[in-house]
Amino acid sequence: MTSDGTEQPTGIVDGDHHDAPEGTQSPETSLAPEASPEQADPSGVPTAGTGASGSGAGVLGGIAVVSAGLGLSSLIGNPLSDMLRARQEIVGQIEAGAGGGDQIEAFYGAPWHTTALVNGIIALVAAVVGGVVLLAYARRSDKRPWVTALAVGGVVLGLLGLLLAGGMYLDLFAAQPELPTAPQLGTGG
Repeated sequence: MTSDGTEQPTGIVDGDHHDAPEGTQSPETSLAPEASPEQADPSGVPTAGTGASGSGAGVLGGIAVVSAGLGLSSLIGNPLSDMLRARQEIVGQIEAGAGGGDQIEAFYGAPWHTTALVNGIIALVAAVVGGVVLLAYARRSDKRPWVTALAVGGVVLGLLGLLLAGGMYLDLFAAQPELPTAPQLGTGG
């Protein structure tokens, strides 16, 4: 009640809550309680406060995908190694046409070693990138298993690529071909 004896329209008298007349709401009841960012949304959609921690995992996940892709590329070949191998074959043909050097090395050995070198470099990059992602991701509290799996896959594929490239470069899997010796012609007699 006010000093003149009429009732307040807000429904509050001297700090006590009374029923407000129909159609009117008190200012305190008209305000809906705000949801805090920590409260989960029942629809399952993350709130604005949770997106920042997920974006770091997404970036690391993307880098892990790159690592796995590079590791796979080092095993099955890639356009860069194909292009450099073809270039080395042409250089070998030019050298052989000019009469210089070993033809087997020019036609076979140099292109083979170039391919092994390029694939080995790509495999090394894949293993290093996967290892860096694993180290960076190990410190995070919000781990996602797929990021770890892809990073481990990148490291393993990179290491396998390094082994195969090293074997190719050192001719462990197949020896470099050799020209057969020409038979000696007899000196008549």
